[in-house]
Formats: sequence, C-alpha cells, structure tokens
Amino acid sequence: MKLKGEMLMLNVLHLENIDLSLLQPELQKKYEEAPQFFAQSPVVVDCALVAEDCEKLDFSALKTLLSDLGFVPVGVRGMPENLNVTAMKAGWAVMRAGYVSVSTASTSSENNKEPHDQSGDASVAQNPVIETVPSIQSVTIDRPVRSGQQIYAANADMTVLSATSAGSELMADGSIHAYGPMRGRVLAGAQGNESARIFCNALQAELIAIAGRYLLLDESDTELKGKPAMIRLEGEKLIIEPLG
Repeated sequence: MKLKGEMLMLNVLHLENIDLSLLQPELQKKYEEAPQFFAQSPVVVDCALVAEDCEKLDFSALKTLLSDLGFVPVGVRGMPENLNVTAMKAGWAVMRAGYVSVSTASTSSENNKEPHDQSGDASVAQNPVIETVPSIQSVTIDRPVRSGQQIYAANADMTVLSATSAGSELMADGSIHAYGPMRGRVLAGAQGNESARIFCNALQAELIAIAGRYLLLDESDTELKGKPAMIRLEGEKLIIEPLG
C-alpha cells in the first residue's frame, strides 16, 4: 500500500449561528451561485465564532443538511474539547485549528474571503514575530491537461504550454500562465496569495478563482471569452482585462 499526502480543495464553513433553519437557505443560495464549484466539495465546519453555543448545535442535523445540499461533510474544528466525542458520534472528524483551505463559505453573505487570524494580545506588538515568506518557484506543464486531471503547483507559479480540457483543474499557490486554450477550473493564489494572477491566450474556463474568490465565466459579462486575458483580484472582485 501507499500513503501519500495530496493537496485537496477544502471549503471552510464559518458558523455564525447555530440555528440550522437560518443556515440552510444561505447555504442553498451559495451553492446555487456556483454549483460547479461546490458540487461534491469537501467542507470543514469552523465553530470558533459560536463556541459558547456549541453544546446546543445538532451535529447530526448539520451533517445531513450539508449532504442534502450536495457538499461532502469532512470535519469540524474550533469547538470546546468536551464536544469532540459528540461530534465524532455524529460522523464528523475533529480537526486541528488552522488554515486548511482557499475557499470559504460563510453564514454571512458579506464575502467569500478566508479571514486572517486576529488572535493575540498587546504583548505581540512589543515582541513582533518576523515570518520568512518562502519564495515562489515555477512549475511548467508541457502536456495537455485532460478532463478529470487535477494539477497543483505547491508554493509555485504554474505555466501550462498545452491546452486544458473541460473538467480539468489547475491550482497553484502563485500565478497561472496558460498558453493553450484554458478550460476547466483554474485557481490561482491557492493558499491566499491575493496578488496572484491568471494569464491566458484563450479564456474558456468554466470557473476562475484567486485566493478563494471565484467567478463562473458563463455568468460574467466579460467580452474576453475565448480571447487573451489577465485576471486579477481587486478587493473582493475578480477583474478580467485584455492581455497585451
């Protein structure tokens, strides 16, 4: 047997209310906005914002709700430890707190952005921690990317020299450059890099995303379908501009 680590797209649902009757219509709306993006998509539920009320949360009903909407419930995090057994009996995996996804579903309709961790105290300002950001490398794909294939460039930009098929998925922590017709799902800035961009000679993708903000091409009003284009993130909105 082989046990290998893979990078998978996980959606994080940040609960802001334990009332499932309020959650259901909001999730339904989000799902209907981008069914190609969310269908059979793994979901981790973050309970940090409702930790004090988690004892009243019906974990079994929450799992059923997500499954009925077409999501794949995977795990929960951010709740009191004394509820771990309750969640596991309901069929949930209990996950460690931390950043696990590039895509966020929130029970508030404000945006699709993964919030940054704001925890800490005043002493942090007096003793700053300096993080070294790994440099972005580059990965080149010189073969066609077929339907059903997923290619992920970890901590790297991606350059694709051939065509990508409908039903394929390109994902990179950095920017993505596609020189052939770009179809399928294309996700740049997979770990939250908001400065990542997507460059292509023929924009035909089903879905494009940067740092978790997504756009279905069929629902956009761009005139650049099938043409050279650059996609960048401006605030919470994806901007499609002519290339060159």
